[in-house]
Amino acid sequence: MTPPVFASNDEALAAATAAFGEYQSMSNTIAHEGGADPERISDFAVGKVLESDLETYAEFRAGGLRMVGDLAFDSFSIQSADLFSGAVTAYVCQDVRETDVVDLGGTTVIAPGRPGSYPLQVSLTHVATSNRLLVEKSDLWSGKNFC
Repeated sequence: MTPPVFASNDEALAAATAAFGEYQSMSNTIAHEGGADPERISDFAVGKVLESDLETYAEFRAGGLRMVGDLAFDSFSIQSADLFSGAVTAYVCQDVRETDVVDLGGTTVIAPGRPGSYPLQVSLTHVATSNRLLVEKSDLWSGKNFC
């Protein structure tokens, strides 16, 4: 029998938190660089998240946009973890307060009144060949705002 990927929910939480942080760090880098070399995100994301990110970076390049500041997250909690497959779903508070998206002239393109944080439900999948968690889904949470 194949051993579990994680020995406990605490281990799954630590791995998922680290993987999401690495994903977010690379996402920040690519967005700061105006969407340059977007394929770098594929080391951290798959599926819907990868497709969405690549579209966003293409929009950045086409519009001469770049992000200023860094996305962050101020909470990360496990909703579910399959210790055997390594699949993890978590609730994340995405903090955008310190970010802006600007055009070539440095003018913001963010609509006024944007919330400071967004409640997300994030799914990560375990890739056995690299023994890594990759972000697979990131959806705005439709329930009560937990941020």
